[in-house]
Amino acid sequence: MNLKRFLSFSLPLIIMLFSFAIYISISKMIEKYETFITNDYSIVIVTSAPVTQEDIKKYTSIDLKELKPLPRDQILKDLKNEVSDGSYALLEVKLPYFFTISLNKFPTSSALEKIKNELHKINGIKSVETFSKDHDNVYSLFLFIESVSITMFLFMGIFTLFIIANQINIWFYEHYERLQIINLHGGSLLYGAKPIIKMALLSALFSAIVVVGSVYYIHENVDMVFSPEITKLIMQHKIDYTILEVSAVFLISLVISFVTVFGVLIKNRFK
Repeated sequence: MNLKRFLSFSLPLIIMLFSFAIYISISKMIEKYETFITNDYSIVIVTSAPVTQEDIKKYTSIDLKELKPLPRDQILKDLKNEVSDGSYALLEVKLPYFFTISLNKFPTSSALEKIKNELHKINGIKSVETFSKDHDNVYSLFLFIESVSITMFLFMGIFTLFIIANQINIWFYEHYERLQIINLHGGSLLYGAKPIIKMALLSALFSAIVVVGSVYYIHENVDMVFSPEITKLIMQHKIDYTILEVSAVFLISLVISFVTVFGVLIKNRFK
């Protein structure tokens, strides 16, 4: 087997598979981080009378995790030394009720706007604070990172198809006479292209093994690859890869290789 041609097949595949692994890793990290910040994220509502979880569930479509009242007595106690006795007495009567709403899932910006509108329609709710500016900044960052990673993967996929197809075409030019002789003796183009098909198979398996092995090494030795700050962030939301995701790397590698090889074979068959 020609080592140069083997590497010319393998290197584009390795780069493309790494971009896929990066996309999967980023998606899983974002998913974990969303879960993490969902536990800290709350919507604050101000009401003129106490409300219950049943009220929220009845009048809204919110995926409610918990409705928690902020201690009214504590708020009054904190304000006692800040106001006069007369103002304090008025506060005891007029002070609204404060609640925090926790969600089961980190909402999108559009979902958050819908939640806000639904809450405002509930009788007795005077104000809703979703901290939308901070939320939108975080959510936009998530979308940006995901879109960059998937764009990179798609771009590398097209690049890989182009490079491999070009290498197969070169192989056909180099072996044109041999293929013609095989054809004259009744052999099929598929039979004549056995060496290139074998190379595509081996390159696909080799590339997938290299990528899976590299990702596993990085996963187990994060501190040797990244800076302490990034290492700390990764370790806080460490991800685990499933057998399905590992299999996807091998499957994509094989599909890209064979689709390209058979695509060029069909093209040359009808020349």
